[in-house]
Amino acid sequence: MTTIKEDQVYTKLNQEFYEKEILGIDRSMNKWFARFVYAKVIGNWIEKNIKNKHTLYDAGGGIGNWAWYFGNKYKFKRIIVSDISKLPLSKIPEDYIEKINCSVMENKLPDSSVDCILLIDVFEHIFIKDLEKMMKDLRRILKPDGKILILTSLYGWGQGLVLQRLFTNRRLMKGEFKALSHVNRLSLKEFNLLFKRTGLEIEDYYYYCIIFQQITDDLKERFAKIVSKLRKSKERKEGQETKKSIRKIEEKPLIKTLLYLSSLISYLDILIFGKFFPGRGIFFCLKKSELH
Repeated sequence: MTTIKEDQVYTKLNQEFYEKEILGIDRSMNKWFARFVYAKVIGNWIEKNIKNKHTLYDAGGGIGNWAWYFGNKYKFKRIIVSDISKLPLSKIPEDYIEKINCSVMENKLPDSSVDCILLIDVFEHIFIKDLEKMMKDLRRILKPDGKILILTSLYGWGQGLVLQRLFTNRRLMKGEFKALSHVNRLSLKEFNLLFKRTGLEIEDYYYYCIIFQQITDDLKERFAKIVSKLRKSKERKEGQETKKSIRKIEEKPLIKTLLYLSSLISYLDILIFGKFFPGRGIFFCLKKSELH
């Protein structure tokens, strides 16, 4: 079990994101840029690899953006979101989404009860010493034919990682990784060993955020911050005000076309390099190992 001190560290790191409103409610079926890639890759796996769409569990899912999206799009009968912090759970507006206040190391669900587990942008916030504990408990609650779908950071060669990979201890998070509270960055080999130790195996994977995704992400962030600054918005540092205003007009044909084309450019990373060139992130579709 995690100690009270460890839980407090995870809770503090997590709560800061929601107190600063870096992560906000997004109940749009449209997904742009990075989210377009998330929706395409994970959505394809849910559609093709998960036969029984009864229970969807978004582990460490915060305000439930992805639980809401995938749960509704693929008609799961039961949608559950957990988080170690009560704050994001309290912001989930839908009554039909079940909220559980718990750590991803100790999920408060019965054995073999979940068809699909989402672990999106969570893995990289877990200390290395706790990764095995987390994966074992997620395996515990997974049904025999269920899947664990992960998106996390990778020890790859993406933009901004080249110099760090050549000259820096990779265990030492620097720059944006440290700012985002990333505390691990594994290689594909290390992921594989971790999953094998915990009774799981990789059914499919894609490298992510190699060239095109990083270009569109960078342009999006720069545009949002510049516009918010010109508007003298209090949220200009992250460009949140501009992103919110664009979301309000995203259904207009011209805006939607521009956002779609930009997002499609992001997806080229998966289409061209997805199996061959390690970038800044990786997607995994995991199943229970038959040998365990």
